[in-house]
Amino acid sequence: MGLWQNITLGRYYPSASIIHRLDPRTKLILSLGMMLTIMLADSWPALLLWTFVLIVAILVTHIPLHIFVRNLRAFLWLFGITIFLHALTSSAAPDVEMWGISISGAGALIGVKYALRLGLLVLVAALLTSTTIPADLTDGLERMLHPLERIKFPAHELALMTMMALRFVPTIIEEAQRIQRAQISRGARFDGHLLQRVHALIPMLVPLFISTFKRADELAAAMEARCYRGGEGRISFRELKLARADWIAIGIMLAAGLLTWPLTVQS
Repeated sequence: MGLWQNITLGRYYPSASIIHRLDPRTKLILSLGMMLTIMLADSWPALLLWTFVLIVAILVTHIPLHIFVRNLRAFLWLFGITIFLHALTSSAAPDVEMWGISISGAGALIGVKYALRLGLLVLVAALLTSTTIPADLTDGLERMLHPLERIKFPAHELALMTMMALRFVPTIIEEAQRIQRAQISRGARFDGHLLQRVHALIPMLVPLFISTFKRADELAAAMEARCYRGGEGRISFRELKLARADWIAIGIMLAAGLLTWPLTVQS
């Protein structure tokens, strides 16, 4: 049950921090920029620099640290698999050989680097969704894509689908927790080794899909009851405008990117 409880992506945590008050377009641009540079960064100094930047940003939000740690814990299995596969498949000289299996320490170190990169991407996504209301994300993404409407690109519909997908992440997690508790009350067991846990999750899939489709149908009925007819002719209740804090945040991001780029090129 811990896996479902650890994932908090898509959940907003209110606070009065400066990051919460940033324009959603600024946070979207910064998040996409950070994800891109983190994926390109292939040296330890560059990854450690972005780790420092993310830690500072998380501290500024005043959101409890355990919220972000829980998201990382939910992906520990992925980090472990990444390190293990790199240790097995590395072309470097093996350091340990057992039962015909060669394990390379250099490969494991490369796996740690990739695992760190994945962890940073998870933290960027958690930072964005925990500091921005889904409706603001929709408005920000729609404004960013607005120029594409001249070529008949459905900017509003794409932004709405993105917001709904983000909002459905915590909804699906809540449904999974509810179904899991119901099955535990009927004698189901979710402990044991990894394969046993995966096997125990299989009976949850059908009721989880049914419940998710039911929630989606309820959402569609609610939108229809409110006379939703697409983005044509719709106006926004709040006008977005970049403030001084937004430009400062963009400047910090550019400075970090300029520091990271030489480190990435040298690697």
